[in-house]
Amino acid sequence: MVRDEDQGQDPETLEARIVELSDQLTPLAEERDRLGEEIGRCRNMLEAMNGGPAAADAQQLVEEQIAHLVGEVERYARLRLASAILREAVERYRKENQGPVLDRAGDLFARLTAGSFSGLRADLDEKGEPVLLGLRPNGIPLKVDGMSEGTADQLFLALRLASLQTYLDAHEPFPLVVDDILVNFDNARALEALRALADLSRRTQVLFFTHHDHLVELAQATLPDDVLFVHRLAYPPVRLAGEVATLEPATPRRKKKAASTPVTD
Repeated sequence: MVRDEDQGQDPETLEARIVELSDQLTPLAEERDRLGEEIGRCRNMLEAMNGGPAAADAQQLVEEQIAHLVGEVERYARLRLASAILREAVERYRKENQGPVLDRAGDLFARLTAGSFSGLRADLDEKGEPVLLGLRPNGIPLKVDGMSEGTADQLFLALRLASLQTYLDAHEPFPLVVDDILVNFDNARALEALRALADLSRRTQVLFFTHHDHLVELAQATLPDDVLFVHRLAYPPVRLAGEVATLEPATPRRKKKAASTPVTD
């Protein structure tokens, strides 16, 4: 049964306990099957003997095996019940402690994928290991290893932004620095990512580095004037025909109030 000390444990401890119980279940299941075969063999022997002292001995053996099997089945059932209760405790802990982040990440993931996915769900795989699934609008789940590289990047960004938003709910802000995270995004998804970063920039500073001019143009065309500041960095010295030519930095183009900062290098 579930021990008192199992109550209130963290998921890692409970999952280890589940593994321990599963290890105990395997030999019990094998013993149950073996005893079932032995009982069947003894019954066949008893029917073949059709009475006599040998039949009485076989009957006694059958009864002993049945009594042993009953005890093993009861123990097996208790362990199965304990494992199920512990799994339920793990799931309840995840919902209570990861729910806010997962809910935010699911909303952001739907947004960053331009509606290709509707959200996220935490689950357990066939080995009892925790996994994260993307949910299609029709509810069909998709594992991370089945996602494209771009979609996986969008999932990572959604989780990162959701975690930071949850952290900011109870802590002082600190800058978010990202470097060319939109290289695998098409324009529609890149636009949603830029808007998500702009929303976050109203809570904390966002520094976005890129060498893709079309992303800068996309940001300038769509983001509000009070969140965008574009600064073009100087390139390093370039050696030409044995001489060093330095490219001077462009004059920064400032918008009203800087908060979100796409930067090209």
